[in-house]
Amino acid sequence: MLVRIFANKLSYSLQQQAYLGYLLVGQDPLLLEESKATILEFARQLGVEQKQDVVIDSSTDWSHLFSELQTFGLFSHKQIFFLTLPENLTTAIQQQLQQLVSLFHSDIIIVLQLAKLTTAIEKQAWFVALTQLPILQVNCQTPTIEQLPQWIQQRANAMSIELEPAAIELLAYNYENNLAALKQVLQLMQLLYPQQHITLLNASQCIEQSAVFSPYQWVDAILQGKKYRAARILEQLENEGDIQPVMLLRILQKELFLLLQLGCDSQAKIHPHQSLMTNGLKERFDQLRIWKNRRPLYSATIQRLTYQQLYHLIHQLTEVEKELKQNNETKVWQKLQEISIKMAS
Repeated sequence: MLVRIFANKLSYSLQQQAYLGYLLVGQDPLLLEESKATILEFARQLGVEQKQDVVIDSSTDWSHLFSELQTFGLFSHKQIFFLTLPENLTTAIQQQLQQLVSLFHSDIIIVLQLAKLTTAIEKQAWFVALTQLPILQVNCQTPTIEQLPQWIQQRANAMSIELEPAAIELLAYNYENNLAALKQVLQLMQLLYPQQHITLLNASQCIEQSAVFSPYQWVDAILQGKKYRAARILEQLENEGDIQPVMLLRILQKELFLLLQLGCDSQAKIHPHQSLMTNGLKERFDQLRIWKNRRPLYSATIQRLTYQQLYHLIHQLTEVEKELKQNNETKVWQKLQEISIKMAS
């Protein structure tokens, strides 16, 4: 049966029980790298001598792969296969995966990597078959800002580093979404302050600003009503220079029009200063196929905004678009920052 753990429990789990295969779920580079390295080291202790990496896509030579998976016996070497699955599992790939699952054998180790595990995937025949086998599923998702302090504490304990709570908070603030940089700064602390209680001052001397954000975390912060966090993320996105403001404009436009759809009742009379409609919200969530984990974000925003405020925000985005056409990028970032704060307030 499939067993689910977090990445930090992998070494312990490998010592407790043998598994036919492993499923790494998530996209955090550090957690994926460390999990693969841990499994590979464990496999070598079991006598595995050969390693193969395969990226599964529409051009995969399944016949060759299945042949390789079945090459075991008295004179063959034990092998480990790292198979990276695509996000879009087509019907054809699902059928091949079902045959793949039937080939799991104690003489080989198969490690599947999946960026995201959805409810739809869990219902697919190949995955249902996989859950019937002794498989270890490892969560390699980047910890959220709420989970990060605990992750830092656990990592510090494993490295015999003693951090005061304020130091942990500072690390979480500066290294959100950048576990690789966080690992490096913890290693630096380990070298600089061996067997010492690390204070806020000690931590600040080791830190560089290294948090990495995505536009969607900016939107989530706005929907959550966290105006300072939204402002900080937007500032970081501007400083990095990798994200074009037009992309942020389109993302926020989409969210505003979605809020308008969710918060309006075509049968009701609308007053400009009235808050957005919450009656029948569940039905509108279902109609628009809003993921359940995002519904609380939209619900909170709908209760916070009036129709007049929402229309004003949409009008402001139109002004931002005009600035973009005039190639005035500085004003665009400023106006996006104003909209972020207004929408989150």
